[in-house]
Amino acid sequence: MITERILKCPGFLYELKGKYYYLGKWICRECDNTDASDSAFMYRMSRREGEDAETSLYFQKIRAFADFALEVPYNPAKIRENLGALLGELSAAELAPLEEQLDHFEEDYRRYCGEL
Repeated sequence: MITERILKCPGFLYELKGKYYYLGKWICRECDNTDASDSAFMYRMSRREGEDAETSLYFQKIRAFADFALEVPYNPAKIRENLGALLGELSAAELAPLEEQLDHFEEDYRRYCGEL
């Protein structure tokens, strides 16, 4: 299930229905940072074009934005609840791009950071 996959990963920025969300084991919230969403756009473009150095740069920037967006105190039950509510509103067709983004995140995390 996609919820469990997301809850095993560090935070990252994902696009859902035209909006950006920080999702991961420590975070579930909408992104209102234009620099972060611009970096997500550049990450996807660089990845699509096979530009490894730029992909790595933007991947690391997005990871940093996600870490800076964390809220304290950490509340895993609330994060799980919010993530379930967010994903529960999506159709199968809307979940498919999220799964692809998550696949890319997991692949790039292994490439640039090591094992999850």
